[in-house]
Amino acid sequence: MNFELVRGMRDVIGPEAKSQRKFEEMSSLILDRLGYQEVKLPSIEYYDLLAAKAGEELLDSLYEFEDRGGRKVALTPELTASAARLYTMKLRDLPKPVKIWYVGPCFRYDEPQKGRYRQFTQLGVEVYGSSSPLADAEVAYVSSRLLRAVGIKAYLKVGNISFMRSLLEGSGVRGRDLSKAIREIDHGRYEDVMGLLNEDGKKMLKEMVDSPESRSDLDRWEGVAKDRFPSAYEGLRRLRQVLVMMRAMDPQLEVKVDVAFARGIAYYTDFIFEAVVPGTEGSLLGGGRYDNLISDLGGPATPAVGFAVGVDRVALSMSPVAETKQVLVVAIDDQSLEKAARAFGILSNADVRVELLPGVVPIREALERALKGSYQKLVIAGAREGPDRFAIRDMKAHEQVEASEASLLRQLGFGEVGRS
Repeated sequence: MNFELVRGMRDVIGPEAKSQRKFEEMSSLILDRLGYQEVKLPSIEYYDLLAAKAGEELLDSLYEFEDRGGRKVALTPELTASAARLYTMKLRDLPKPVKIWYVGPCFRYDEPQKGRYRQFTQLGVEVYGSSSPLADAEVAYVSSRLLRAVGIKAYLKVGNISFMRSLLEGSGVRGRDLSKAIREIDHGRYEDVMGLLNEDGKKMLKEMVDSPESRSDLDRWEGVAKDRFPSAYEGLRRLRQVLVMMRAMDPQLEVKVDVAFARGIAYYTDFIFEAVVPGTEGSLLGGGRYDNLISDLGGPATPAVGFAVGVDRVALSMSPVAETKQVLVVAIDDQSLEKAARAFGILSNADVRVELLPGVVPIREALERALKGSYQKLVIAGAREGPDRFAIRDMKAHEQVEASEASLLRQLGFGEVGRS
């Protein structure tokens, strides 16, 4: 039998698994404090739900199939649509705004690369029922807060999709070409877009691409939008409001405006942002405002803003999680198996970080295992010490003492109740 996983799927082991768990746990603590309710979402959705507003690129990467009832379904490629369905079905009558967060597996049939796999974990945050720029600012600030909690220094790149969409439409780009152009811009392939534009559009896009200063010049592009793309003018003015509020929340927050920035998923309508670690490719998270998705799914008109984090990519950007291995418990003869079990129970109930080696382990092997595993202490259950006594080996000091069951915690340095 071939146990090799489908290409692009993978097992997550040891330090990386710990980093992912740390990020999820820290995010849970922060989001709970900030008033976000956790929800759990399925890994399978109806195809039609995902097709409603996802865009061609996402649909092309779906793992889709028919279930036994003949229904066309797909593994979730991202969780925003599922969260919107949940809101429409079960949360729409709650007082607004409704703030939720979730974490779960996603699947995309993309070409695997470092930090991007066909199965990955996504953590998302959504705010429903507020059209205020303050909600946009909060969501962007929260995204940065989650990364900072695990030691990641990233800046937020912000823009407004309505401006780029208006520029493209004003240059004669429509329909499928418009969706294609936004996807290409999302991937930074500006040259592939130039052929779709009229001369005026080419000139503006080239100015943005060639000049970082121009990309961040809100005054200039507000003026352009006011003269040529009135529908996008309010979007850029709103972006300026969001920036003021983000900096009020955190004056140290590093934010870079980029009007030549787009996100390829079709449901974004206004403010968009990504978190980028300097010197790396791609982003760790991204999001923005999507005011039409709920109504497109059959719900009431509901403004919404949110973001999604690639947990796998975050874990690769984190410093390794320090692990303290405190105590290893071993039995070195058959008569001492029950005694080892009692020691393990005492330590685990006191919240000591303890591992039990099952079975009988020769003393030489026990010492070697404790040394290689970087354990601080080795608790040895053997017949020589008597029925209720243990030998305790300090692996760093190379010293050994004896302890009774009653004094085991104290002799290990954990007092009578232990500490984690």
